[in-house]
Amino acid sequence: MYLIGKKAFIDNLSKITKVEISKSNKSLINTLKENNIQFEIKDENYFNKKFPNINHQFIISYIEKEILSLEDLISLTNKNDKVTIIMLDEINDPFNFGNIIRSAEAFGVIAIIYKGNNQVQINDTVIKASTGAISNIHMIKVNNLSNALEILKTNGFWIYATTLANDSVDYTKIDYENKSIIIFGNENKGISPLIASKSDFRIKIPMHGSVQSLNVGTSVGIVLAWIKKEG
Repeated sequence: MYLIGKKAFIDNLSKITKVEISKSNKSLINTLKENNIQFEIKDENYFNKKFPNINHQFIISYIEKEILSLEDLISLTNKNDKVTIIMLDEINDPFNFGNIIRSAEAFGVIAIIYKGNNQVQINDTVIKASTGAISNIHMIKVNNLSNALEILKTNGFWIYATTLANDSVDYTKIDYENKSIIIFGNENKGISPLIASKSDFRIKIPMHGSVQSLNVGTSVGIVLAWIKKEG
């Protein structure tokens, strides 16, 4: 996996295995030499072509992204008083996936749980769209979301499913527990009935215009901003 920009380079120096960099980044090249990190000098046009419209700062850092197991995540969260985790039910658009990662990291989410099938996986587009946030959040890939929810429930988590079902309540009218899982669904189908049935609460963002729903990436940002504010 790669990260873009100088901050990502500095924040993840100990994890970096290789770097592509322009010769204009002289101080960073010295840092690479001091830390015995492999690097390649690339022409600035290389970065502009690879990452158009992104502030790449002429540096790409490569790291090995660790994908935690569900058991590792539970062990990790037992040390925290308040934990918010996102679960994704078949997100198909890599840009949405990347934007969700970006919003989740920005609002203090500790991890994202996603499926190993019928779901876009971590790829170049997802990494680009996350703008480096993926390096600062735990990613948990599971085979079965339903089974994962059952395990999380037995470990003290409360489940909140975002859905437009008739019994869904305004997301601002809920008191979120210290250990919360917020589920967001597929761009077209939403959350599957099985996964929704596993939730303790069903929540929604009230619509006041002519549209019936929001892009999932936008919904994630709205809900997480509220939870962070209230927490």
